[in-house]
Amino acid sequence: MARIQYFDGTKYVEIEVTEEFAAEYAAMEHRDKLIERKETRRHQSLDKSLEHGWDIPDPSADVALQAERNEEKARLSSALQKLTDKQRAVLLLYIDEGLSFREIGEELGIHKDTVKEHYHAAIKNLRKILR
Repeated sequence: MARIQYFDGTKYVEIEVTEEFAAEYAAMEHRDKLIERKETRRHQSLDKSLEHGWDIPDPSADVALQAERNEEKARLSSALQKLTDKQRAVLLLYIDEGLSFREIGEELGIHKDTVKEHYHAAIKNLRKILR
């Protein structure tokens, strides 16, 4: 007969068991310690990697989709540069800032109908350029 000690949730308890059970219990305890050690090391190395600014790749990131979006952004940026300064200003104030035609007119010092004309011309030119 052998004696083993285990934690019952509140305190350590010592009981008497067969030699075979004691050997199996010791092997199980050893495996648990190895797994705990491995997990601790894995978390420590991940934490240190993040502290040093190393980027951990996101397996769910779609590289092809990101490349396509970057290409579309570059095309749009290039197309925006081909617009007149007024067209670009009106379009960006309308889309990015969410201003109304009247507010854009006040900011640029032009009539709201002129703002509409610049906006529609910008959209028309972008469609033509981006085809």
